[in-house]
Amino acid sequence: MLHIDHAGLEQLRSGIDAFGFGTLTATIWPDVLAGMRKEADLCREAIQVEQQSGLRYHAALAPLGRKATRLLGSQALSHVLARVFGGSFSLTEGRSCMTFYGEGDFLGPHQDQPAEECAVTIIVYLEVADAAIRHGQTGLELLVYGETMTPDAVPRLVIPTRAGAIVVGRGSAFYHERKRLARQERVVALTGCYRHSS
Repeated sequence: MLHIDHAGLEQLRSGIDAFGFGTLTATIWPDVLAGMRKEADLCREAIQVEQQSGLRYHAALAPLGRKATRLLGSQALSHVLARVFGGSFSLTEGRSCMTFYGEGDFLGPHQDQPAEECAVTIIVYLEVADAAIRHGQTGLELLVYGETMTPDAVPRLVIPTRAGAIVVGRGSAFYHERKRLARQERVVALTGCYRHSS
């Protein structure tokens, strides 16, 4: 399902040590990525959700499909988490989802909760439509902050949103957000939350 090399694991570990999040240099097999994209295209369960207090967000959410669950629960990703974080982790399916972001959608600064079920977060970008808007004026970036958040906080790390990319981080410890998507921008992503397993 995935091809992951040693250098990619080391780069990911360095990013997480420095910023709390990093990008995994990995190749999702083309047929696996195509299958998950088709599964997303056929999804009829996505519900538009909005919340303006606490964690502010606006996007369409759906449960993980069978192919998405297979990738996020794969031995390859379990191996990555064990190598990078130590110990073993299990996918928390009830806290994981498929997210569809379109024009005007966003996800405000937050830490993934509950922390025990979201000790680690993996985001897989299935599809990205880019309107070629300049940095800072786009929702096609994941902004990562520190372990505390203030109104004037500046991102410690900006991760571009690219189709096929895999982002891994300590989502329950470090604040992160996606700004409002601009016109013609679109993202389809899988978000997997992982808990420590005995």
